[in-house]
Amino acid sequence: MDMNIRSIILKSVFALVFLYGLYLIWAVFAFGGGCKKMVPETHILPYGYKGDVYIFFNQNEGKPVEYEGKTRIYRIPKSGILRTKFKPNSGWIDSKEHLNLYYERNDSMLLLNKYISGRDSIINIDSNLIIVFEYGIGSGGEALRQGDINLTTYIVDSLKNFDKRDYLLTKERFENWDK
Repeated sequence: MDMNIRSIILKSVFALVFLYGLYLIWAVFAFGGGCKKMVPETHILPYGYKGDVYIFFNQNEGKPVEYEGKTRIYRIPKSGILRTKFKPNSGWIDSKEHLNLYYERNDSMLLLNKYISGRDSIINIDSNLIIVFEYGIGSGGEALRQGDINLTTYIVDSLKNFDKRDYLLTKERFENWDK
């Protein structure tokens, strides 16, 4: 009898652990693991642009929000600085599928190669190829006397130019963003 009770208790514990595991797996698939998924983005840059790109969010004087379907559209000006009325796009994003960066040339779009995360290797890349790298999301603006500003930043250039350029955002560039 004592062995029967122990067996029943063990089976009950294993059943509860199994059901809890199924619940966790369901929660991950149903709710993305509790993480919010970012809205897909398309960044459109002027043809031939090279340098750093800054996208500042919640800007009163910024460009109005623009969507194509459910995808956010960011039209980067020649300055490389976009101030937008969009709120920050927070959460996680599959950069391979839902983050697209293009050069706009006349009426056509040329897809840029991107190397967003540590999963992407830049070791075997032609150093003359124009790529997008150093993609990051964060906050800043204190140096520009703008308080805490949410922003996205990245670099569009060849690897051979990476060490030759100064990618520092100055207050003057920030203020003349739409020129």
